[in-house]
Amino acid sequence: MIEVLFLGTGGARFVVARQFRASGGMWMRFGGTQIHVDPGPGALVRALSHVPPCNPRDLDGIVLSHKHLDHANDVNVMIEAMTSGGFRRRGVLLAPDDALHGEPVVFPYAQKFVDRIEISRERSGPYRIGEVEIHTSIKHVHAVETYGMHFRYGGRTVSYLPCGRHFDGLAPDYRAHKPDVLIVNVLRYRDAMDVDHLTFDQARAAIGHIAPRVVVLQHFGTKMLEQNPARLARELEDALGIRAIAAYDNMLLDVDTEVAALAG
Repeated sequence: MIEVLFLGTGGARFVVARQFRASGGMWMRFGGTQIHVDPGPGALVRALSHVPPCNPRDLDGIVLSHKHLDHANDVNVMIEAMTSGGFRRRGVLLAPDDALHGEPVVFPYAQKFVDRIEISRERSGPYRIGEVEIHTSIKHVHAVETYGMHFRYGGRTVSYLPCGRHFDGLAPDYRAHKPDVLIVNVLRYRDAMDVDHLTFDQARAAIGHIAPRVVVLQHFGTKMLEQNPARLARELEDALGIRAIAAYDNMLLDVDTEVAALAG
């Protein structure tokens, strides 16, 4: 059983600051292993207010793709919740080096609460959290150290392509992992801003090259929300001939069901 619960699908400063979409990250379940990925602002509240609640004390690990606040603001409170305020040392933290050192987003005191810290590096792995193997992507072109993740469990691969600028080596690197499901952060629609994020058209080209069986769009900025992500997902599905889903807050993705439906 593989499930991904989207505790927030908003990205960028304005969407997050106004909470047009929530920013709690993704709660992933791989059999008996539970991992919280990119716990941004409100992650703990979103987890506990979900029906049924997501219990941080059941977490086996926390993963950060990078240290920007819309991805990592609640990492310390989630570590405290996972470890019962630090009194129960447990769990794995997987994060880039700059999230842990220099100007760390994970406070030194909180780092001591987890049972094991793994520093994510370019094209590395497997890192193990419970029953899951995690491999990292090529280094993304972004303002801080950023890596995508390939989660492998039960013969399936769920890949997460987080924030970053388009460049030639990006899609081939993800394609090599042959993801069954690809989760892509699509912050921008179509604009001329010189920022380190994919536009919808760039994401579509990358998805076409990677060729997952299922793609899920998330982490939307204002312009993407104005364009109706569900409509854009239908366009993507028609253009590429793959299952395309626009995530929404509190959406539960049953990976096994989605993939099995394509084989039927």
